[in-house]
Amino acid sequence: MTSKEFAEIIGVSQSTISRALNDSNQISKERRRFIQEKAQEYGFVLNSQARSLKTNRTGTVGILFPKHFIGMSRNIGLAHLYDLVQEELSKYGYDVMVVYDGEKRGGLSNFERMIKTGKVDGFIIFRMEPAKKDMDLIRKYHVPCVYLMHAEKSDYYSSCLSDCEGSGYQVGKHFGRYPEYQSYYINVKTSAESGMRLAGFKRGLKECGIILGKNAVLQSELSPNSAYECIMQNKSRILSKKSAIFAFNDTVALGVINACRDLGLSVPEDVQIAGVGSVPFITEIAPELTTVDVFHERLAAIGCEMLRAAITNGSQEPVHTVVGTQLLLKKTTLP
Repeated sequence: MTSKEFAEIIGVSQSTISRALNDSNQISKERRRFIQEKAQEYGFVLNSQARSLKTNRTGTVGILFPKHFIGMSRNIGLAHLYDLVQEELSKYGYDVMVVYDGEKRGGLSNFERMIKTGKVDGFIIFRMEPAKKDMDLIRKYHVPCVYLMHAEKSDYYSSCLSDCEGSGYQVGKHFGRYPEYQSYYINVKTSAESGMRLAGFKRGLKECGIILGKNAVLQSELSPNSAYECIMQNKSRILSKKSAIFAFNDTVALGVINACRDLGLSVPEDVQIAGVGSVPFITEIAPELTTVDVFHERLAAIGCEMLRAAITNGSQEPVHTVVGTQLLLKKTTLP
């Protein structure tokens, strides 16, 4: 169905159709809603190429994954955030193009190629430590970008981040109420967020009079199996005294729970366990995991609105927002 045919069916002009489906403020909200509902009813969408010629936009947003991304099955929290971002972007009528920056074609990274060829209107970026080359590209081509991970603040992109240090602090303050438990932190070296959580965890414990020693920071990869092996390699320490274990995230915490169960430890009487993320799968864990809710839904909604505004306005005044976190006490910790 052409835009002309669709316009005749619902009794409006083609220009009104275009404005409504591009969410333009030139027509009222009620008018936009009516046309958008009719478009859904009739299965009508604007031709993306025609829209691009008129607006110089593609209707597509790129989602740039971390350099060391190891797959959705391992990065469960990131997979959950991706689903939420994709859902938010679809509300604005954007298609999504996933970009794995490690891949190169013709000597260019995917990120560089997407920018130089104008394949997308902007980027949601799931990574930290933006490279200087990336920043130069963003600045030169004026590409709207919003970081949803813990990159440094910049005048060239916006960011919407969870309070990473604060999540560790909340767990530290809670574990600090139980000085008879030896506290541990399971670190994941491949994530810059891990160091921030550790800093907050140490601060929370210190305010309770507890100093976390270097030997209390255990190392794991980002998987339940690796966390399981981490606990087993340190089982003599875990078995010798009551423990309170703060895992980098819920995925790592799952491996800790499995290991403690196999060691015959009672949770939370012998060992307390907390994670971070509050991703949907934790409702299937028994006992129910204590976790820090980082409010992925809020991050996705705010971040996508930031990007939509930057694309619509044709420029990007950088905005940097930090979303607070909340400790959710469940069955793997004492109250």
